[in-house]
Amino acid sequence: MTIGREDLIHSLAKSMGVGGDAQKSQYAPSKYNADSGTIFTNGHVITRTTIEQAKAYFNAQYRKLAERDDEGAKDMASIYEVAMEAINMMVETGPAPGGTPGQS
Repeated sequence: MTIGREDLIHSLAKSMGVGGDAQKSQYAPSKYNADSGTIFTNGHVITRTTIEQAKAYFNAQYRKLAERDDEGAKDMASIYEVAMEAINMMVETGPAPGGTPGQS
């Protein structure tokens, strides 16, 4: 079963305690510009450098926590894994449907 980008984002939000329908109603789709490597979201521009830093951070945290023999650490490792996967999905799939980058 393939999970969609929006479902993955909502799953991450839910696992972090931001829940339910209130979160879905506030969601504004982000746009990824493959040419510049930037994400446009909620009036912000996230640069390629920041995206790479986020991926490196989540990867480092995941590796550190996944090795621990602690259920809480493994749960947090799963959250970091979801964050890494969400970034990878956005970058690999390119622009989100519904407009050009920068449009809301």
